[in-house]
Amino acid sequence: MKKLLFTTMFTVISCISLKAQKEFMSGYIVNNTGDTIRGQIDNQKWATSPLKITFKNNNHEVKYELKDIQSFVINDQVTYVRKAIALDITPHQFGSLLDSYDRIVVDTTLFLKQLVKGRLNLYYLQDNNQKKHFFVEKLNEPIKELIDHHFLKTINNNTYNVHHDIYNNQLYELCEDCSDNSGKVFKYLYRDADLIPLVIKYNIYFGDNKPVEVSKKEKFKTTLYAQASIGTFGYSIDNSANQFNKAGLTAGSLGLAGLFEIPSKRNKFGIKVDLLYNFYQEDVKLFNGYQIPTNTSYLGAYIGPQYSFYKNVPKKVDVYLNAGVSLEMRLAQKSQDLIYQGMGNTMGFKVGLGTILNRMSLELTYNNTDAGLKPYPFVTGNIQKVSLTFGYALLKSK
Repeated sequence: MKKLLFTTMFTVISCISLKAQKEFMSGYIVNNTGDTIRGQIDNQKWATSPLKITFKNNNHEVKYELKDIQSFVINDQVTYVRKAIALDITPHQFGSLLDSYDRIVVDTTLFLKQLVKGRLNLYYLQDNNQKKHFFVEKLNEPIKELIDHHFLKTINNNTYNVHHDIYNNQLYELCEDCSDNSGKVFKYLYRDADLIPLVIKYNIYFGDNKPVEVSKKEKFKTTLYAQASIGTFGYSIDNSANQFNKAGLTAGSLGLAGLFEIPSKRNKFGIKVDLLYNFYQEDVKLFNGYQIPTNTSYLGAYIGPQYSFYKNVPKKVDVYLNAGVSLEMRLAQKSQDLIYQGMGNTMGFKVGLGTILNRMSLELTYNNTDAGLKPYPFVTGNIQKVSLTFGYALLKSK
């Protein structure tokens, strides 16, 4: 039964992985003559501006470059529009800031992700240096970038990081014709969570003939982690036979984890799936005298909900709780003793408390698993452990 459950769980996880690899989604393109062509678009969930897309119509694939189309829409949710822009490429990371107020601006043409459509349009772009850019396009006015400028300034041999939020003045000027914002001081953060509501409110004020359209987020935001447990410790006890007394247990694990964030206001809910190689080293005392060293390895699968009770988006800090069911399939054991050969396949649960900062994660987890003892399947055992796990995000979808 346990073997069947593990096989079923492994199949489900494999299906999830395979499904994630199917990138083609319904959508359409608008070519340079203004014609709309419907089909399927290979959705790569681009972190930076795409330079070309793969379009499929009647099972025939065509690659369109930037110059070939005006825009494309995926699943009636995500819109990219080709725009000629003046792009501020001034270094933004602390170690590369300019010791000058001057900005570096280049003229280019790129696909911008449209966040809000209406009298005032809002677009987003992340460049190859991980710098975020927001652009606004007002009715009958050219598109322009909202400027968030950082530079270094030296005073009396001391160097300071100066932040000049030019974009708040730009926002004020854009909204001067809206009495709802008359006389207000604009102090918005340079992020979509602040800018989108402002632009939507502006468009609603003027009652556009067309309904305000907002580009929705992907159905799920996904993150793939590589993770390892170090300093793992715990103990195992026998629930049925007093002759097996565990003197100690050390363990470790290595593997991958996937976090699937469910769409919500701040993406607080998610489903986490782990696939780990686990190693246990036990010292077992038989009848309080005979000690048996046993090494056992497992392939473990874990799945369950995750909830972020604190999420600071600008600083990319996330503190969360998670829980899940676990299935571990015994791979091998290195005990030469005939009386006790470690645990068999295990089932159990886990609960964890963790934090994420940018791409790094740290999680403290409690695991409790049950299994039959080898070679006595009628005798059950229990492993309890506390694990400190480090993770690194290999891939993150937008």
